[in-house]
Amino acid sequence: MKTRRFFLYSIIYIGLVWLGIFSFANQNYAVNIFGYNIDFPIATWVILPLIMFVILAIFHMSYYGFKIYLEGRAMRSDAQIYNVLAKEIYLGLESNKDFKTDLFTASSEVTKSLSPWLNLGKPTLQNDDLRAAYELCSDVKSGKVCDLKRFKLLKTNPLYIQNEKNKIMADYKYAITVLSNSDINEELKALASNALVENGSFLELSKFNPIYTVKDVFVLINRYAQDKFEISTNDIFNIISKVKFTQDEYIQIAKILKTKIEPDLLISMFDRLRNEESLAFEAYLYLLYDFQMIEQLREKIMNENSKFERIETLLFLRDHGKIARADLFY
Repeated sequence: MKTRRFFLYSIIYIGLVWLGIFSFANQNYAVNIFGYNIDFPIATWVILPLIMFVILAIFHMSYYGFKIYLEGRAMRSDAQIYNVLAKEIYLGLESNKDFKTDLFTASSEVTKSLSPWLNLGKPTLQNDDLRAAYELCSDVKSGKVCDLKRFKLLKTNPLYIQNEKNKIMADYKYAITVLSNSDINEELKALASNALVENGSFLELSKFNPIYTVKDVFVLINRYAQDKFEISTNDIFNIISKVKFTQDEYIQIAKILKTKIEPDLLISMFDRLRNEESLAFEAYLYLLYDFQMIEQLREKIMNENSKFERIETLLFLRDHGKIARADLFY
C-alpha cells in the first residue's frame, strides 16, 4: 500500500474510532504528568496509541520505500553494467566489471566462462548446483566419464551424448552396450561402430552384422597383419568381397595381406575376387609378379584385352635383364 493511501485510511479509521467511543463515553479523563494536568476526552486517550502507531508505520514504510528505491536503482545500474560485460565478452575482451548488488554476480561469472574467444579461467560460483553443473560440463568436455543420474538428462541431450562417447573411448566394450540399444543416436552409433572396428574381436563385430566401409576394412586388415585381430582367411575374403574398392585400393589390400597370408592362399583369394570384381584383377597380377609366378602372369595378361602398363613395364624390364620390385610402381 502506498504511504499516502495508508495515511488517508488511517485518519479515517482513527476518526471513526474516536466518534464511536465519544458517542458512548462523552466524558473527560485527566492525567497528571510532571505536574501538568492533561485533560482529554476518553475517546482521545483511546486513539493516542493509534496515532503513535500510524506515525511509526509511516516512518517504517518511508524507510523501506526509500531502501527499495535505492536497490532498484542499483539493479538498473547493474543491468546496464552486465550488458557492457556481455558485449565485451562477445568481442573477445577481458572484461571485469564491479556490480553494486549480488544479483548479477553468478550471471557475470557464467558469462565470462562462456567466452567464445578467451579462456578466462574457472568461474567463482557460490551456488552449489550451478558450480556442480559447471564442473560436470568441464569434466565431460575434457573426456572424463561422469555420473549424470543426478541431473536426469534426456538421451538426446548433447552432454549425455558426449558422456556416452567418453565411455566408449575409455572402454571399447561399452560400444557393445550402445549398439545393443535400438534407440540410439546416429552419431553415437557411428562412434561405437568405429570403436569396435578398431579394438573389437571378430566375434564381437559379428554380433551386430555390421556393414563395413572402405575405411573399416583397411583398419581390420591392418590389425590382422599386425596380429591384433584374429580372423580366418575365408572371413577376410567375405569382408573384402562385400565392399566396393577402387583398383588401387585392391592393390593396397594385396600389399598389406601379403605380409600375413601365405602366397598360394592369397593368390587364390584374389583369383576369386577378380572373378567377382574386375577392378581386383590388377591386384591379382601384382601378387603374381611379386611372388615370381611370371609364366602364370604372362598367361593371364595374354588372355585379357586390357592394358596393364605398370605390370607390362615390370615384365619389359625383366626381359631386358633389369628385375625391379613390384613396389617400385605400386
